[in-house]
Amino acid sequence: MTYTPLVVVFLVLVIGAAVTLTVLFSAQRHGYFRNLKSGAYVIFDDDEPVGQPQDQFFPETNLEEE
Repeated sequence: MTYTPLVVVFLVLVIGAAVTLTVLFSAQRHGYFRNLKSGAYVIFDDDEPVGQPQDQFFPETNLEEE
């Protein structure tokens, strides 16, 4: 019985984990995780402020009038 496939899978997992941890620590060292919320507000401006939906599929109707 040969363990070659098991060793290959294990090596791929170890190398993948090492690459993932290297990328995460490098991103943390360069400051990419310092202010995660700032990117969420880039798309808003004075014409479409935060918290006020502008796109509506159905117009608002008053159910009391019907």
